[in-house]
Amino acid sequence: MPERRLRRSSNMRFLPWTLLYALVVAYGSTVVGPKGMHYVSMAFSEATREFLQRAFVWVNNGSEQRADWMGNLAMFVPFGFLMLGMIAPRLNRGLGASLATFVAFVLSVGFLMVVKYAQLFFPPRTVTLNYMIAQASGALIGIVLYQLAHNQLVRLLWRRAGGYRETLRSLLWLYCGALTVFLLMPLDFALSLDDLMVRVDRVPQLLFHITGEGRPATVQAVLLISTAAAMVPFGMRMVLASYGRNRFFNEAVLRGCAWVALLFVLTALLLSGVPVLISFLFRIVGVVAGVWIMRRVVRQDPHRLRAWLSRKALWTVLPYLLILLVVNRLISTNWQTPQVALDNLYTLGLLPLFDYYIVTKATAAKNIVGHVVMYMPIGVFVWLRGYRSGVAGLAAMVLATAVELGRYLRPGLEGDINAVGLATLSALLTARTMPGVWHLLEGVALPILVRPTTQVPGWRERAAAARLREAAVVAEK
Repeated sequence: MPERRLRRSSNMRFLPWTLLYALVVAYGSTVVGPKGMHYVSMAFSEATREFLQRAFVWVNNGSEQRADWMGNLAMFVPFGFLMLGMIAPRLNRGLGASLATFVAFVLSVGFLMVVKYAQLFFPPRTVTLNYMIAQASGALIGIVLYQLAHNQLVRLLWRRAGGYRETLRSLLWLYCGALTVFLLMPLDFALSLDDLMVRVDRVPQLLFHITGEGRPATVQAVLLISTAAAMVPFGMRMVLASYGRNRFFNEAVLRGCAWVALLFVLTALLLSGVPVLISFLFRIVGVVAGVWIMRRVVRQDPHRLRAWLSRKALWTVLPYLLILLVVNRLISTNWQTPQVALDNLYTLGLLPLFDYYIVTKATAAKNIVGHVVMYMPIGVFVWLRGYRSGVAGLAAMVLATAVELGRYLRPGLEGDINAVGLATLSALLTARTMPGVWHLLEGVALPILVRPTTQVPGWRERAAAARLREAAVVAEK
């Protein structure tokens, strides 16, 4: 009986997220169109005949359509991942695992076919075999990724084998994988010799571009700092080796730089990629900072460190608000009246997710991530000050609403109502997950008795820490 209850609760971890993601995909694939919601009544017999005529026709598209094809593939990767997690959260080997995998794939393909069928009622949406294969492939990739990441998910969601250190390593691995995919979006690699030669000719011209070119200098500076900050967890991951070993500073930095160099080369092979040299250098800085931070964290008293961060958090509020205003270009003396803003309002922009439909899927993904990251500091601040997570969500919602209203009042800018919801979820989830993340950092910190002192030189400190970790691993087994 307890085992059955545990299995049911395990499934519930994925069920709400699967349903939410399915709802977003269905809404974004049907209701949202170039002219808003455009429903056309059609007999089901006619719709079925048209679906059968279009759904199994392959269209020969050029390489310029590859980004959109890869975007459709990437859109269904999370769905396949969540679907298998909902069906078999604790995946076992054997016939049961194979059956769960098959059922997850069939349900994913069935869902995408239902969505494609519904698109016929919302022209100019259309159905082609190209995009059905792309989305089915994305679902299959998501299912395979769940199988590969299953052990790490068990550690993260059910806190089983591995302890704090292995859980933190798994969490950082997931972050590094997600960051790699994000940096390589829309994954439109040069696959033919002609495309490759075009990239070879263009790369030298792109090396000296500036991140955020065309935007104000302050915005460019913030983007470069964000580029470095995104690589900090990457550097932290390079420190944590297997078997409870921490890599030395130089070894961890060299590994991180090798990964950054590989990302740079892969970016150069993207048809829409912009391998910028200054971004490469800032990513290296971020990796070095991450290595330094992690090596300091494992030698610090986490309780004293958190108390120090809590005291300093108040000093970050004004700089954070200033950066938020700068990034959204709200520091200006040029404003328009609310009446003028209403007269010039683009009403379709008030339709949820419409702003993500009218741009490429890669641009939409970067927009979403940008808004999520923009309001994460609110969750961190609320956690450091000891407030409830609901305060973070409410504060982010109010602040994002004010920011987007301000953008409507700035000539040449347009607000984004989607940012309000993203900000609320970002701050709320950050505040709720920070205790667990900090708990993991506390778990990898050295015990007080083996922290650096005048009586314990560096090599003895590492030896004592290694013995403690080995003893802990044996005890857990």
